[in-house]
Amino acid sequence: MSIAFSVDLEPNKDGSFDGVAEAMDWYDSVVHHGTVYTTYRVATERPAIVGGLVEDHEIGVHVHPREFGYTNDDLAALSRDRQRELITETRTAVGDAAGMATSELTAFRAGRHKAGPETLAVLADLGFDLDASVHVRYREYMPAAVTDRVGPFDHESGLVELPTTYGQPSLFSRIGLRAGPGGTITATAHELRSDRRLCRGTRAVHWLFEATDGVISMYMHPYDASGYHQDLENVGEQFRVRLTELLEGSDRGLVTASDVCASVRD
Repeated sequence: MSIAFSVDLEPNKDGSFDGVAEAMDWYDSVVHHGTVYTTYRVATERPAIVGGLVEDHEIGVHVHPREFGYTNDDLAALSRDRQRELITETRTAVGDAAGMATSELTAFRAGRHKAGPETLAVLADLGFDLDASVHVRYREYMPAAVTDRVGPFDHESGLVELPTTYGQPSLFSRIGLRAGPGGTITATAHELRSDRRLCRGTRAVHWLFEATDGVISMYMHPYDASGYHQDLENVGEQFRVRLTELLEGSDRGLVTASDVCASVRD
């Protein structure tokens, strides 16, 4: 059993880079082996951050259309040709920042999880191996047969799909009360750092780890580990403590998205 821990390496929600570099230094010290899905702006404006992560982490591609002048990050709503352009441009910039050939960048996640069947077709055509965009709480473009999946699987596009891990607890429990009727617990920084309905995030994510067989796919953003966004629950140092304790208390090894891809195809 393993943890495919990743970070969506992007600017803060207001577009600034305050605290991002320091948060990624911390990430590198705690998550010794993971995948870093990187946006165009980070690659072009803060390439040193990317370069500092190449030795220990897989570098992936993360597309946010807002970085190209759009009013939202709905990649799947764009035409197939335009999706291809944004993915290609981001991949090229990330490769330059990492000092890698674009063909070596084979893992992808869409910003805000806004990927659809055409997105996957474009990725497969461009030579990507794995997509990590699927999230049970974002169902706009993918059918339930995809969004309901928990573990990694071969998708009909030819890609391996690595969904964000989730679980649906019994309503008659502290975890179930937190999730609500039909609700889910997800392997995300948001879940870990937020406390609600008399249930701490640490308890919820520990439950998810214990309830899940196989690989756990979990992710965070740089702003989760900084003090920059004061409106987030348990932000900065408190989140760092929670994640450190979670990883150190688990007997699961850390793997990259490409490690997962290889295991699915074996």
